Amino acid sequence: MYKIIDTHMDSFVSGNQYAPRDFGKKTNIGHVDYYRLREGNVAAVFFAVYPAYSDFLLNWGTNLWFEILENYSEYFYQIKKVENLKKIQNSEKVGAIFHFEGAGGIDSEFNNLKNFYRLGLRSMGITWSNSNRFGTGVGKNKERGLTAEGKELVQEMNRLGIIVDVSHLNEKSFWDVIEVSNKPVIASHSNAWKICHHDRNLKDDQIEAIKESGGTIGLNLCISFLKEGAEKPEKVGFKQIIKHINYIVEKAGIDHLTLGSDFDGARVPEVIKDVSYYPNLLRILEEEGFSSEDIEKITHKNIERVIKKVWK
Repeated sequence: MYKIIDTHMDSFVSGNQYAPRDFGKKTNIGHVDYYRLREGNVAAVFFAVYPAYSDFLLNWGTNLWFEILENYSEYFYQIKKVENLKKIQNSEKVGAIFHFEGAGGIDSEFNNLKNFYRLGLRSMGITWSNSNRFGTGVGKNKERGLTAEGKELVQEMNRLGIIVDVSHLNEKSFWDVIEVSNKPVIASHSNAWKICHHDRNLKDDQIEAIKESGGTIGLNLCISFLKEGAEKPEKVGFKQIIKHINYIVEKAGIDHLTLGSDFDGARVPEVIKDVSYYPNLLRILEEEGFSSEDIEKITHKNIERVIKKVWK
């Protein structure tokens, strides 16, 4: 049985605000709870704090994130050390990795970043799809990339051992990160622009750059990022998902693809309407000729490699 480490879900904070639920019971609310995670063979998740535009929102979201972790400690545990990865193959609990979807609330001296690191922050995007003091998100000013402070932030993240996530950056900021970072970077939840022309997806040279950094690209299940003009979940099937998988593997190789669903943060295809449907996707991969070794890389080994290279 494959064990999945998903590189992006919004369930703990914004997802639970929009669709409150008991994570310790199987429900039909949202996309995720403990029992659906287990049915989906998910061993660990990068659970995002979003929104993260300000210090207030970061503190608010962090409090909610840890409330979920504490209130459901029977079902979840925090992963913040490389050695914790050994636990995922046999634990009945689901591992939670602390992630910020944007650095807008980080101060310019990085004091709160260091404190969040002490709490277990191990992955962070520089922006959401907006601009802040550090950089520029997709769809914004194409001429503005990382600021001087943004470049210092990337260096500080490298130093501390926090994974840099480029998923929401505009192209200029993306290339600035690639130039500055001395560690692998990830696009936690992005697809192939060649298959679906959306600003949130990655162009071929960006896919290549992530590969060259040693990083990974997390397959995003948002229907808008899978198929241009998609408005209804039933209109996007496994065929379209596989197109993105095959294309990313063709361009970057099997060692650089992961799963970054965006569950509880996006409208997803009916064929994989919540996290418990993940095994159906893995069966399709087998039918498409992916070996068990290939699928293990996609589900967990690739992101484990990045974690081992970045975390302290």
